[in-house]
Amino acid sequence: MSEEKRKAVLNTGPIIHLSEVECFNVIEIFHTVVPKAVYNEVVRYRKPGSKELRESKIEVIELTEDEKVLAKRLCDLYRIEVGEAEAIAICISRDYELFLTDDKDAREVGELHDIEVHGSLGVILRAYREGIFEYEHVKNAIHGLYRKSSLFMTQRVYERVVRMLEEYRETAQNA
Repeated sequence: MSEEKRKAVLNTGPIIHLSEVECFNVIEIFHTVVPKAVYNEVVRYRKPGSKELRESKIEVIELTEDEKVLAKRLCDLYRIEVGEAEAIAICISRDYELFLTDDKDAREVGELHDIEVHGSLGVILRAYREGIFEYEHVKNAIHGLYRKSSLFMTQRVYERVVRMLEEYRETAQNA
């Protein structure tokens, strides 16, 4: 694993989806924070991952007034949800390197603002590449995200991710 954890801001999707396949702890490969709007959305409505989030060491961030203005602008301009806008505002204003989301529109807005964006699948693959999760665990988690979780994933994406996992495994075995 790298010597220093990368800084990431978490959106609702990965909390829910990674919890649904019992991989919430993978988020700990990053120094992760969560905006208060995202925390409230998950916990207040008792979504999957609410217990894990409450019990985690993930810091809940209250936005500054400037960040609130930026988040409102992002909501109005791009028609994204408040939690997504707050997460992107934190990335922009506090120099967080990563935005973790499974939402396509939020991903695009993050990328427009030169933020590196990863979803649940990318986080799980990274955990494998860094040696945190074993191959079978990752393979089962990917399958679970496709078959059991509420994450929308096409068969084409599922097959591509499984191929990527196999390529990582082959590369590691040949190293």
